[in-house]
Amino acid sequence: YGLPKDGEDIKYPPHLENIQLTPLDLKNGLRQLVECLDFMHREGKMVHGHVAPCNIWLTPSGHWKLGGFAFASKTQNPLQSIPCNINFGPFEKKAQSQEYIRGIPDFNFAAPEMVIKKRFDSRADIFSLGQVAYHLHTLVSKEAHVKPPKRVESIEVFEDYIQNLHRPLVLDGIPNTLKRHLARMLAVDPSHRPPLKALLSSEYYNDVLLRTLRFLDNLLQTDMKTRVQFLRSLPKVIGLFDEKSAEMKVLPKLVLQWKVGEKPLMLYCLPSILKISERMSKEVFKEKIVPILKAAYKVNTPQFVYVIMTNFTVLIDKCDDAVQQGVLVPLLLQGLESKETRLQQLAMRRIVETANSNKFAYSALKTSIFPRIRKLAKGPGSAPVRAGALDALRNLYELFDKVTIKELVVPAVADAIKFGRSPLLLRSAIKMYQALANTMGPLVTAVDILPKVIPLVMESCLSAEDVKVILNTSQAMLDMVGKARQRQLSDKRTDVDASDLTAALDDTADVGTFSDLLAKEYATTSEPITVAKGPTQLSPPGQSSSGAGLSPLGGQDDMFGMDFFGGGGMAAKETKAAAQPKPKAQPRTQRQPRRQTQPKPKPKPSKPAATADAFDFLGGGGGGGGGGG
Repeated sequence: YGLPKDGEDIKYPPHLENIQLTPLDLKNGLRQLVECLDFMHREGKMVHGHVAPCNIWLTPSGHWKLGGFAFASKTQNPLQSIPCNINFGPFEKKAQSQEYIRGIPDFNFAAPEMVIKKRFDSRADIFSLGQVAYHLHTLVSKEAHVKPPKRVESIEVFEDYIQNLHRPLVLDGIPNTLKRHLARMLAVDPSHRPPLKALLSSEYYNDVLLRTLRFLDNLLQTDMKTRVQFLRSLPKVIGLFDEKSAEMKVLPKLVLQWKVGEKPLMLYCLPSILKISERMSKEVFKEKIVPILKAAYKVNTPQFVYVIMTNFTVLIDKCDDAVQQGVLVPLLLQGLESKETRLQQLAMRRIVETANSNKFAYSALKTSIFPRIRKLAKGPGSAPVRAGALDALRNLYELFDKVTIKELVVPAVADAIKFGRSPLLLRSAIKMYQALANTMGPLVTAVDILPKVIPLVMESCLSAEDVKVILNTSQAMLDMVGKARQRQLSDKRTDVDASDLTAALDDTADVGTFSDLLAKEYATTSEPITVAKGPTQLSPPGQSSSGAGLSPLGGQDDMFGMDFFGGGGMAAKETKAAAQPKPKAQPRTQRQPRRQTQPKPKPKPSKPAATADAFDFLGGGGGGGGGGG
């Protein structure tokens, strides 16, 4: 309808590229035009004179605006006809006709009385609006046989076209609720055309979506109570709008209410805004919704946080990691820190659902969310909230590594039941401990969990059934630990070769005395040991030369009775005494005075492997030096 020349491409504004008008778009746009013309006629005392598609402007928000007032005329009475000074032809030259037509009202939309009788009033605009409605409906009609009317480019063709309007109209492609009113609007006689107010009250405009849009347009002019009531009911209707209409027509009005800055309006607008965001792409969501979420975070009231928590599942899918960290996680933490029990429980449910779907960053879960839940479990707080925090940990802990579970989660349960114990809290703790035992295994269960579980049996607040559950749980943990320990002992592995182990455990093997083993290990020469007065026979296996009963490996006596580490080198002394004859007894008067024993020096740091040093270590330090010789 911009009358492009043949072969000329029409250039559309960016917000109109690839746009497809829907039936709701037509209803709402025509409704806006009716209201505009009604205002012009009643308040402005003007007749437009050229209502046509070329003078209708579409805004980015989807509003229809009426322009092109070149042929508008002032009148004191809208129903009183005024002369029309426009020359519609006929023109003598065809070239002149083509150029001139561009400067006069479009024949397809001009009223008959305006062209033929040269007089018109406000009802000429009603005829033109009817033609606009007819042309637009035929354009968007999906019926194959419905075609838009042919263009009228001369007064001769226009006169023939007007003659056809005297006959009953065949309005193909027009909704049934509009046909009767449209036929009256296109009447050749102006007196048969309906007033504009009657059109707005017709069945065609009795549409809940259309009435919703109309109410939104006038929302700022209503009182606060009416606005709040309307906004509270709006989320029930949002789902009936198509995606484009909701985004272009409803959302801007809600954002405008949000910008007013009154908290009741902001609060009741938010559910509808989030409802619209469900069908948005991530790019549009980031552009239009994220700023609203940031504003809601700054408001920081329980009502706003509750609305966010209610729609959290949708929001987490739309937000990238940066928005999650900067907006959604802080909103969750606000919910956890709230004094409203219902809000705290809702926030914990949303955390569990989101974390189990792997939609949280691990760092945010560990460093931001887990400490707050642990703090809630520890208290102070109501028993349902603390028990809910433990239940949340039971559903989350498997997302952490085992080191984190042992160092942070297990102690968190113990901290939660230190003070303010109640049956509800203890039941949640038992369930948590049972889950941790199944995950962490017998060692952590024996060392960290069972010492915490067993004393709970003596809690006076528990019923007999609760005590029975704790006993059964403890017994199951003990059985798990016992079986694991027995299996560990039966499957124990060593580095000893199997043949060497068999020989070492053979009681009949002749390995000599312990002294023989040491002598072989640390002998400096291969010659037999001799003494001054003849050789002395060594004791048989199992008996020392001094009769002290030094047993071989596997004997009845304790081989460590020799003071193996740090002792006085008793085995070496006994061997030396057995190898040398005892001197004859001397008279007391001839005996040498008893030598003063010197304190033994402290053992020196270990040296490189050498025979004397090794024997000193085994024999008991410096005092065993003489025996080692």
